[in-house]
Amino acid sequence: MNKFKKSFLFFLSTLVFLYLKFFFINSKVIAKPITLFQKNDLLTKAFSTQQTDDDPFEEYNLLSNIDDFVKVPKGGTHWKVFGETGMKEYTFNDKDGNKWIGVRPEFSKEIKNLESKKILIQGFMFPLEQKEKQSLFLLGPFPVSCPYHPHTSANLIIEVHADKPIPFSYDAVNIEGILELVAKDDEYNVFFRLREAKINKNN
Repeated sequence: MNKFKKSFLFFLSTLVFLYLKFFFINSKVIAKPITLFQKNDLLTKAFSTQQTDDDPFEEYNLLSNIDDFVKVPKGGTHWKVFGETGMKEYTFNDKDGNKWIGVRPEFSKEIKNLESKKILIQGFMFPLEQKEKQSLFLLGPFPVSCPYHPHTSANLIIEVHADKPIPFSYDAVNIEGILELVAKDDEYNVFFRLREAKINKNN
């Protein structure tokens, strides 16, 4: 990997980390800023997980755009199965007494039937490590450069734990692994994990 690619990958990893920490997966906002945001309708909509008529998730209609970016590999699972997972907002206090807002999943019967089973899905890698090969990364239906990316919700992201490090790719990849449903994750609001994951080159 040349110097430019390494620098870009470092920048990308940092950007994704900050994005996850402060936006969709974390989905946590300290109580005091929430009060300020409520005075500004635009900021309220940007940070809220509540579905409204003007909700950006509805505006971009993410589920209907998935097929423009990824395919369903033979024997694979469609992202819509994940996207149908409900997102229930909740609040909790951390050990310092700060109040946070997060989202928890409401799993559909269809996704529950896939728990602890091997699945195959196509998606784009979001690197979380500053390495050419990734052991831990996120997988989503939209590329990093996609304009929909900032509006991706927690039910369209899978946390992938690779059996062996997987080379980072800007192209969509077919990943298979054991699906784990995460009912509660106060730290990052992760809904799905893929264990023992690896590249599937047969599709």
